[in-house]
Amino acid sequence: MVAASALTACSDSEEREYAVPRSLCGAKVSADLLSPFLPPGSKISVTDTEPFEGTKRCNISVDDELAVVASREWWKQGERITKVALAHANMKLDKSENSGNYLYSGNGAIGRTEGCSDPAFKGQSMFTAIQVHASDLDDAKSMKGLIADYTESVKKSAECTDA
Repeated sequence: MVAASALTACSDSEEREYAVPRSLCGAKVSADLLSPFLPPGSKISVTDTEPFEGTKRCNISVDDELAVVASREWWKQGERITKVALAHANMKLDKSENSGNYLYSGNGAIGRTEGCSDPAFKGQSMFTAIQVHASDLDDAKSMKGLIADYTESVKKSAECTDA
């Protein structure tokens, strides 16, 4: 009986009682690609911020604990993706995609949008970033898909116009 109740308690704590967001700061993403990076819990909250000009962040918290941060950032045109990655603390990006537009690992990624411009940020390029803060959630294949999905969605947004 004790073993059965311990098993039930364990499975209850492993459940996700919230709906996985289908967008990050207004950019549509696949819930299937985002869900591997969200821990079990009962309540999710999504907060959009603009910590400084040219940067938008989307903080996703589960049960009041920060789980994922997605951002889009304007950087000097032609900036190296590795330099953008270095600006994000604790990102250990060890994989790249053939085009050179993505650096990623199992719990973080940087993406570069091609052909994205905005008159307010003349001479700059848009980069995207995703950082997973929830512990023990690591999936490089899903992260590669998520950063590509998020970056493509940002590229198609009103915030990004073709040069």
